Amino acid sequence: MDQRTLTLDIAPAAGKRVLVALSGGADSVALLLSLLECGVDVCAAHLEHGIRGGTSVADMDFCQALCARLGVPLYCERVCVADERRQGEGMEAAARRLRYAFLRRSKGQAGAQLIATAHHAGDQAETVLMHLLRGAGPEGAAGMRVLDGDLWRPLLWASKQDLVSFLRARGQDWREDESNRVADTPRNVLRLEILPRLERLYPGAGRALCRFAETQGIEDAHVAQEAARWDEETRRSLPNGGFWPLRVAPDEAILRRFWRAKLGGNATWERIRFLTALCLWPRGGTTLPDGRYVEKTENGLYILEADAAFPEPVPLRLEGQTELPGLALFRAHACAPEPVRGDPFAQALSRPALAGATIRFRREGDWIRPLGMRGRKLLSDYLTDRKIDRPLRDCLPLIARGNEVLWAVGVGISETCALRARTEAVRLECIPQMAVYQYFFGGTKDEE
Repeated sequence: MDQRTLTLDIAPAAGKRVLVALSGGADSVALLLSLLECGVDVCAAHLEHGIRGGTSVADMDFCQALCARLGVPLYCERVCVADERRQGEGMEAAARRLRYAFLRRSKGQAGAQLIATAHHAGDQAETVLMHLLRGAGPEGAAGMRVLDGDLWRPLLWASKQDLVSFLRARGQDWREDESNRVADTPRNVLRLEILPRLERLYPGAGRALCRFAETQGIEDAHVAQEAARWDEETRRSLPNGGFWPLRVAPDEAILRRFWRAKLGGNATWERIRFLTALCLWPRGGTTLPDGRYVEKTENGLYILEADAAFPEPVPLRLEGQTELPGLALFRAHACAPEPVRGDPFAQALSRPALAGATIRFRREGDWIRPLGMRGRKLLSDYLTDRKIDRPLRDCLPLIARGNEVLWAVGVGISETCALRARTEAVRLECIPQMAVYQYFFGGTKDEE
């Protein structure tokens, strides 16, 4: 690389103000100068963390003098990381947390849109190697992205030597952090001992790790996009979670990325592997760390919230409309006492039997007199006999009076409200507002 320039793609900064994370080291000083030379609208931020005593104060003084000479606005804060550590948090982790919180505060104060950090190819190689040694998947193997939300890393393909040469060509000095020369952290061991040895064994190993990361990042982004698309197109909402038909399961890579997104911070290799396998089983279930329950049936996959709130019962109007908010709309009008056939969402029922009925979901003690039977049966047993998935049983709209269920929508009616000769009848129509009802009772399963 030409010592006089750094080849940067500044397209992400077009029309934006960029806050440079300035430590005073060679990397961040080279970043600041190179962005200025490219005409980017920059300001800078420096956090004096109090870890290295007078040396870190001298770093702050250097950054203030540099920005004053260059005419760059600088945002400074001082903090004692040792005093701000959380229980069980290491010094390095605490410093990182405080630094990024400070950078985002400064970004807001400066009216900036991006935070530019000086991570370079050596940092990327270290990051990828650390992630691989910890057993990372494609997302971790991709290392750092050039653009990640409001974080921009324009130097990710530049080597440390490129940056040093760039500064020397300008006669620009910088600060050295002596702690980077001590192999007392895993990253420092990789930087000082492991990567130099790998370079001797495999010349260009660091660059190769960066190429590998870029490829992994591109492929991971594609799989993540496809998994999100599959999730959005397949998901049927439930009042207490979601249902995904799995009559034909997607590729395992899609399922793994789907679970990675669903688990968030609770994602582990073992958990993702187990849940992916669960999707291919006929039946099974498990509880997630956050309390959600996962159940696989022959119809598909359910993910149910631990403490979802169901709507309160709504009195059924025997003329006009009654809504179970966001879930189903019921229309009622007088009709001839003739059964409705071929429509799972409509029934002609005895008007006297519906007096005082409500629309609700099931509750403890519910029962039904199945059509054609004299006796009663627990609703749970009735739904089991009708092969209704257990998670779906809690989400069926019911017409009920007390604990007696008169109509389990899409499943069946009670003998109590069956039509008789000269019975005054009401036609009830349920207009589902959740696609899951259409899937199970509207005939769409056979179309997929």
